[in-house]
Amino acid sequence: MGVVYEQTREEGLLDQYYRLRQQCYRQELKISGFDGSEQPADRDGYILIARRGEDCLGGARISVSNSEKSIGVPLKGLLSRFGLSPGNFCIWERFALDHEMRKVERHRQFCEALVGLSRSLGYDYAFMVSSVRNARFYRKVHSALNLPFVTLYSVPCAPSGPFEGLEHVLSVSLLSADSVASEVVTATQHYAGVAA
Repeated sequence: MGVVYEQTREEGLLDQYYRLRQQCYRQELKISGFDGSEQPADRDGYILIARRGEDCLGGARISVSNSEKSIGVPLKGLLSRFGLSPGNFCIWERFALDHEMRKVERHRQFCEALVGLSRSLGYDYAFMVSSVRNARFYRKVHSALNLPFVTLYSVPCAPSGPFEGLEHVLSVSLLSADSVASEVVTATQHYAGVAA
């Protein structure tokens, strides 16, 4: 049986995703008190899951633009600051993947589904906060999908709550070809050269 990538509101699948993200964040980020249960942002946003049959193998949350406070960065002014065309943006959050999904091809498929869902919801950009290592990995995945992915090292990033004190960088996925400006393309090429 193949892996299906889809947005869901099905309670059983969501419960599995919430348990999986709690396990991942507690074990891998060493946040012992992390609570993976449903949050208001889950209800207000969109959850993409990977499943095989009725078993959830991973998921991520697409949060609406007004949730930017959760990552401690005012995003609205960043588009013009970095030479990006005006557009709608979302935030990708709460990535959690079962070990079966840790293969490069599965990551690529999941990211492709996340991009597709975000586009279908009308977003031109997707911001995300991650470690430098994960940002480099997602840049490689985006390269395979022929999409620019830029890490904004110069933007201070200070998430609060259980993530306070962890290493974080802000990155942006350019979901629409119309959003690419020359400054960003140059930055992407430079980043690809130094982060490989």
